[in-house]
Amino acid sequence: MAVDSEYSVAKLLPFARLALKETSNGEIYAFMDSLFGQLEKANFRGVSKKPQDLGGPYRYDYTQTCPQTLKDGATDVFLYLMYRGMVAPETQSFPAALNFGRWRITRRGTEWAAGAEPVPEDTAGYLAALRKNVPTIDSIIFEYVQEGLSALVRETYFSAAVMLGAACEKEIYLLADSLIRALDSPTSQKKLKEALEGRSLFQLLNRIETYVGACKTPHDVFDGAHRHLLSLFESIRVQRNDAVHPRSANVSEDSVHHAYAAFPGALKKAEQLREWFENNPASISI
Repeated sequence: MAVDSEYSVAKLLPFARLALKETSNGEIYAFMDSLFGQLEKANFRGVSKKPQDLGGPYRYDYTQTCPQTLKDGATDVFLYLMYRGMVAPETQSFPAALNFGRWRITRRGTEWAAGAEPVPEDTAGYLAALRKNVPTIDSIIFEYVQEGLSALVRETYFSAAVMLGAACEKEIYLLADSLIRALDSPTSQKKLKEALEGRSLFQLLNRIETYVGACKTPHDVFDGAHRHLLSLFESIRVQRNDAVHPRSANVSEDSVHHAYAAFPGALKKAEQLREWFENNPASISI
């Protein structure tokens, strides 16, 4: 089904997420009413309410007031949620028949609807949120993420994992370079520089974790830093091992989605650390 880009799955998905959050299991009308309510708030073209005496909030059956492309887009986004396992048709007489007119929210759908992170399938929205969250984002990192999102939308999850891992790896190199100047010990500086210039990424990650862990103030900068850095490290591990090793390649759709969802927050924290290191030379004793 060809859908106008104005009503593409990527455009409608953030609103479908809000609709799912506010809708309980039931008939397809319940979801569509909630979805159209979200679209109305965002001033989407073609959303039209019925007169009160006709019952039901929105017009779905008049092409003049509800464009076919909007109806197609709303159908596509619901089918996408079903394909991704967010919703499922109810069973009339399991396993003989499924009732596609009635549906239920799955546990996966409930968890997804409750989240607030950018939706990776909405590439433009995700990248805009990323730039807003991390205005100082490195141009190469941005390009890695952009290409990775394209792979994710195409459902080539190995490629998506590799691109995100490369983005995280670039950020770690930038972070290490700033951290060197923040260490007050020439010996520590030398060890970190050797790890940065060497070929052992594992050693570099360990040293960064150790040195960052040695500095706990100011609280607003270092609070949660360890958790966010581990998120970056994990994406690098997936890139280096799970995605590209021919004997152990194992990347799942869920793992890639979780990694992209966590990336903006992890990158923001890494950039906050970098800024603090740059502004506080020779301040970390270890």
